[in-house]
Amino acid sequence: MNEEIKKLEDVKTLMESFMDALAKYYKNSLTREVVFAGMILKKSLDILDSAENALKKYNITVQISLLRLLCDNCLAIQSVKELGLKTVMDMIQNNERVNNYMVSEEQNMSDGYLKRLVDETYPGFGRVYKFACDSVHFSKQAMATTFVKDKDGHITPHVEVGNKELKDSLISNNGSLITVAKIILDMLKHVCIDKE
Repeated sequence: MNEEIKKLEDVKTLMESFMDALAKYYKNSLTREVVFAGMILKKSLDILDSAENALKKYNITVQISLLRLLCDNCLAIQSVKELGLKTVMDMIQNNERVNNYMVSEEQNMSDGYLKRLVDETYPGFGRVYKFACDSVHFSKQAMATTFVKDKDGHITPHVEVGNKELKDSLISNNGSLITVAKIILDMLKHVCIDKE
C-alpha cells in the first residue's frame, strides 16, 4: 500500500503547487478565481488526506464515499463552466443552490445533468460517479463488504473496520481518486486561467 499512499501524496503536492501558481498568477490578490479554486482545492486536499487514512486501514466503505465527494468538486467546477464564475460565486454568497437553476423549462442544473457534461469532456467520469453513488447507498456493493468467506468457505458477517480481502479493489478505487483529482486540476485550469 505504500506505493498507493505515495500516489496520493504526489497528487496532493500537485494541488498545493497549483494553488501557489494560481495565487502568483493573480499577484496574490483574492480574485474570484483564487477564492473559488481555494475552496475546491482545500476540500479536495482534505478528502485525499482522509482517503489516505482509509487506504491505510483498508476502509473501502469510507474510501468510496470520499470518491463520491471528490466527484462533487468536478460538478461544482462544471457549474462555473455553465453559469460563469461570478454567478456561481454570487449564488454561494447568497446560500443559493446551483441545482435550483433551470437550464430549460424541463431541466434544472442537477447533479446528473452536470455529471453528463463532465463526462463529455472526461470520458469515464460518469462511470466513476455512478459507481461511487451506488456504493454510498445501501446496495450489493455495500452488502459485499459486510460478509466474507471464512477458510471453510462459509459466509460470515464482517463488521470490523476495513476489508483487507478487498485490497485489489482499494487499489483500483485509489486510482479513481487520483484520476478525479487530476480532472479537478485540469478543470480549474480552464475556469481560472484559460477561461475558454
